[in-house]
Amino acid sequence: MKKFFALLLALVMVLSLVACGDKKTDDNQGDTNTDGQQGETTTYTNPDDIDDNMTSEDGKYEVAFVTDVGQLKDKSFNQGTFDGVKLYAANNGLSYKYYQPANGDQATDDDRYDAMKAAVDGGAKVVVCAGFMQGAALARAAAEFTDTSFVFIDGDPVADENGNVLSNVAAVAFCEEQCGYFAGYAVVKEGYEKLGFTGRGEGIACEAVALLRKADK
Repeated sequence: MKKFFALLLALVMVLSLVACGDKKTDDNQGDTNTDGQQGETTTYTNPDDIDDNMTSEDGKYEVAFVTDVGQLKDKSFNQGTFDGVKLYAANNGLSYKYYQPANGDQATDDDRYDAMKAAVDGGAKVVVCAGFMQGAALARAAAEFTDTSFVFIDGDPVADENGNVLSNVAAVAFCEEQCGYFAGYAVVKEGYEKLGFTGRGEGIACEAVALLRKADK
């Protein structure tokens, strides 16, 4: 399980940022199957070649993905993360399924928890959750389903009600402050004086701009 979890986590980290490529068929013959015949091994590199919905023979799905605000085809982190899940699962013979919390963009923590519980009840060994807003629901689900591993994309480590960090959760956070800082640095170095800012938080790009202006005086 630990090896399975580590491999999935590594792939999701990469493909949540970049999901592209083409479908490639290996020209070499694969292992002999139970009928004594040899067949081709197909390796997928383009997630668009893989169905979003698959049918598991036993009705169980080993890898689950729970979306957040934006839903599955948001052309952003939800879609990119699910592309990574599909690629890993398809290339490793694993069943997969996605779950969308009820009420869409108005989903509550209870809605998110219900989606995670549905994934676990559906046989998931690993549940991948995208978006920092999943934090409260994920902490509840991970504390309850300790035999299931969770991947928290764009979130920090989560703890139970006693403050103990949950060991069955792997948190993947991006260094957004670095690209924001360099964006602010770059525009000032290019000579722009009147700048606007959209986003949330204090705005690390604005801090870079302020430091550069101070240095120029």
